[in-house]
Amino acid sequence: MDAKPAAAEAAIPETAASETTVPEPAVPGASAPAAVLLVHEGEPSSVSAARRFAAERGLALHEIEVQALLREPAAAEGRAHWVLAVPDERLAALFELAVAQKASLGLLAAATSMLPRLFGLPKAPDAQLALAFDGDDVPVDLTRCNGEPVLSAVTIGDVPFLDNRGRVFVRAQPTLWARARAALGVYWKATQRLFAIRPTRVQLRIGDEDQPRRTAITGIVVFENDAERLSGQLAGDRLSARDGRLSALLLAPASVVAYLAALGRGMFGGDKLPRAFSFVKTRKLLVESEPALAYRVDGRRRSATQIRFEVEPAALAIKAGPAYAEANPACTDERDTLRLQTLPENEARLASISSRLPLFTHALEDDFKDLFRLLRDSARVTPDYLALMLAATLLAGFGLVLNSPAVIIGAMVLAPLMSPIISLAMGILRRDTRLLQASLRTIAIGVALAFGAAALLALLTPLRRVTPEIEARLHPTLLDLGVAVVSGWAAAYAYAREGVMKTLPGVAIAVALVPPLAVAGIGFGWGEARIVGGALLLFLTNLVGIASTAALTFLVLGYAPIQTAARGLRILAAALLAMALPLYVSFHRIVEVWQLERQLQSAALEVGSRQIALGEIQVSLDGERAIVRATASAPDMLSSAEIDALKAVLERRLGRPVQLELSLRVVR
Repeated sequence: MDAKPAAAEAAIPETAASETTVPEPAVPGASAPAAVLLVHEGEPSSVSAARRFAAERGLALHEIEVQALLREPAAAEGRAHWVLAVPDERLAALFELAVAQKASLGLLAAATSMLPRLFGLPKAPDAQLALAFDGDDVPVDLTRCNGEPVLSAVTIGDVPFLDNRGRVFVRAQPTLWARARAALGVYWKATQRLFAIRPTRVQLRIGDEDQPRRTAITGIVVFENDAERLSGQLAGDRLSARDGRLSALLLAPASVVAYLAALGRGMFGGDKLPRAFSFVKTRKLLVESEPALAYRVDGRRRSATQIRFEVEPAALAIKAGPAYAEANPACTDERDTLRLQTLPENEARLASISSRLPLFTHALEDDFKDLFRLLRDSARVTPDYLALMLAATLLAGFGLVLNSPAVIIGAMVLAPLMSPIISLAMGILRRDTRLLQASLRTIAIGVALAFGAAALLALLTPLRRVTPEIEARLHPTLLDLGVAVVSGWAAAYAYAREGVMKTLPGVAIAVALVPPLAVAGIGFGWGEARIVGGALLLFLTNLVGIASTAALTFLVLGYAPIQTAARGLRILAAALLAMALPLYVSFHRIVEVWQLERQLQSAALEVGSRQIALGEIQVSLDGERAIVRATASAPDMLSSAEIDALKAVLERRLGRPVQLELSLRVVR
C-alpha cells in the first residue's frame, strides 16, 4: 500500500474562509508597515494577542483561516511573512505552501505544542509574539517522507522508548501527580511493546547508491528538528537541522536484552554509538519492504512498501529562537555518514532472524567457534593440568599448616580447576554430552589428586593444629555462595570476551577452589571428620555457584537458546537450592553469634560491688549453650564465687546456658 498523500492529512471540512485587516494607525511620518499574514484555526488566545501586537506597532495584519488558505493558496500571494497560530498537525501542509510561495514563518505555540522544544521558542507569550513578528529569519532544512513534510521525526516499525509516544498526552495532564501517573502508564506500555518487536527484512538505498543493501531491522528513527530527543543522543554525533542531511538511527538489536542494554549505554555511556544501533546521515534514503511497513510521520500513521526520504536544504525561513541557531549550526559538508557495522547483512545472520525478537541474543556458530575450541581444550586432562593441580595443592597445604595467606594466594593463582568448571557450565547449558563428560572427568581427576596429595602431606607433616586459615574454611555460609556466584559470572564473561581474559587470575583469587580441597585432604589425613565435612561443603558451594552463574552468563550472551538450556538450568537451580539450605543454617548461626557478642560488648557487668570489664569476647554455640571466651580486666584477682556470679549475669543477659572460659588481666 502506498503512502497517503500529505494533502489528505490536512483535509478539513469546507467552511467559509474569513480574512480581515487591522487598520493601520495614523503615525505621522511613519513608513508603510510590512504586510503580515496571520494564519489561524478558530479563535485561540494567541490570535487576539497577535492582533493587539500588530495594532500597537502599526502592522498591516491580514487574517485567514487554515481551511481557506489551503483551498485558495493564491490568497497568500504578496504576503512575505506568515504568523502561524495553528495546531501542530496543520503545520506540515502550511510548511509546504510556505516553501512554494517563499514566505518566512513566525510560530505561535499552543500550551501542548512541541514547537518551543523544536525551534527554541520562548514560553512567555509576549516574547513569543515579539519573536514571531520581529525575529531574525533562520534558514531551516525541510525533510520530506514520501512527499510529506517532516516537522519532528519519522519512526518506522516499532521503536519503544524512542518514538516519544504519549508525550503530548503526558504534558496535557493538569497536575504533577497526573503527569507522573500518565508517564508511568506510557513507559509500562513501551515495556510491553518490547516483547512484541518483530525484525523485518528490508532493502536500503542510501544517498546515490546503485545497489540496495539487504538487511533486517526492528525499526528506524529519522529525525529532523528533534535532535535533542533520546534517539538523537544515541546517535553519538553532533546533529543539525541545517546541514542539508537527514539523520537516521537504524535499530537492529539481536535480542530484547541487547535493546535495553543499548538504551542504557546510550543514555549513560558517553558519545559512542551503542552496538545494537547503526547511524546514517545522508540527503536521500529509500527503505523498501514487502509486505508494507507501518510508519509514523510526526505521530501520524502511514503504511507503504517504499518509504522515500529527501532533504531540501534551507527550504524554510523560520523565526526561530537564538538557542536553535546555536544548537543547529549551518553546515556545507557534502559527505554522507555511514556507520552500519552492526547491521545484519550476511546470510547466516539474516536466516537467524525469528518472527519475534528473542529475550537473549542467539550467537551464531562463527561467533563462538573460538570459545568452544578453548572450552574443549580446557575440559581435557593434560600433563600441564596434572602438574599445576599437584603444585597448587602442595602450596595450599603448606600455606594452611603454616597459616600463611601469601602462600595460599599463590596456590589459588596456580590452580587450573576453574577452566573445566566453566566448560562444565557450557556443557550443561547446551546439553553437549561430550563436553559434559570430558569436563566432569577432568574435575574428578583434579579433585582426587588434590585430596590425595593433601592427605599424604598431612600424614608426613608432624604439625597437627587447626590454624586460623584452616578454621576459616570449615564454616561456609551464604556469603561464600555469593562470592562463588559473582566469580562464575566474571569467569564466564572473561572466557566469552577475549580482551578481558587477563582478569582470570583475579577471579581465581576471589573464589578459592584448591584450598578447601587441601583442607579436606588434611582433615582426612588427621582423621578429623568435622574438618573434612566443612571443607568439602565449601568446595561444593564454590563448584555449584560458579557453574550455575557461568551457565546463566553464557545464556544471556547468546550461546544457547532458552529451549535447549531450560533443562540444564533447572538442574543447576536445584543444585544451587540444595546447597543454599545448609549454608543458610550456617549463616543464621553466624548472625546469632554476632548478635550475642554485641550484647556482651555493650553490657556493663556488675558482680556484687565490683565492675567487671570484658574484652576480646568470642562466642560460639554448642546446641543451646553459648561458649563465651573473654578477658576480664580488674584491679584484683576474682574469687571463685565472683566468677560464678559473673557467669550467672551472662546467662541472664543472653537468656541461655553459658560455658565461661575466662582469662584474667590484673590492672592497677
